[in-house]
Amino acid sequence: MRSTWPAPALKGRLPSTFTSKIGHVFYYVEASCMGREHILAKKRMYLLIQGTSDFHRENPLQNPLFVETEKKVSYNCCSQGTICLQIQIEKNTFMPGERVVFTTEINNQTSKYIKTVTFALYTHVQYEGFTPKAERRSRVDSSELLRQEVNTQITPFNITKIISIFNLPKVLSVSSDMQDGEIMSTQYQLVSIVHLPWSLTSVKAKIPITITSASLDSQSCQLQEGSVLPVSEDCQN
Repeated sequence: MRSTWPAPALKGRLPSTFTSKIGHVFYYVEASCMGREHILAKKRMYLLIQGTSDFHRENPLQNPLFVETEKKVSYNCCSQGTICLQIQIEKNTFMPGERVVFTTEINNQTSKYIKTVTFALYTHVQYEGFTPKAERRSRVDSSELLRQEVNTQITPFNITKIISIFNLPKVLSVSSDMQDGEIMSTQYQLVSIVHLPWSLTSVKAKIPITITSASLDSQSCQLQEGSVLPVSEDCQN
């Protein structure tokens, strides 16, 4: 005999499914078949859950961002030049699964070619905790979420624009600040790196972005399509 029960709706603010070297957050549903004295069978299925955010309520406006970095470089012992690196993005807030489109402009005021430009999206997670002696401690763990490497031929004394696209994962921790009672907060940073092997240096430009989710009024904290992991645990006594 097979029975079907209605799935309960997830309520309130929940953290996203998350894993790192420090710790993890995971969700699962479990069903058990009970006899009079023993558990006859048990099955567990893990779920991917997208957490919620109040960001839209607190910050309803989308803001374009622009960052510029300029660096003087030396090469061939006595030659000098300047690399100007700019990143521009039309909005600063994204939802999981959305596309991030940004433009990088490189002004190469040297007599050398630039052959490699790297784009990366980093996650910075700050953890708060206590030692066995009740001493407060914090730690920041950074990891690379997405990465692209572009082979270019940026000629000397020339300006080149590169348009890049990142497709965000469907489940992400939402951006947050450390508040009272919370043990972790998450920030995201988009980084462009111009590699200059002939000067043994590089030029970096960093721009912050915000990851948010649907508001709590629009069926947030739902299980997304295709987000049930085929991981189960069966037990029999």
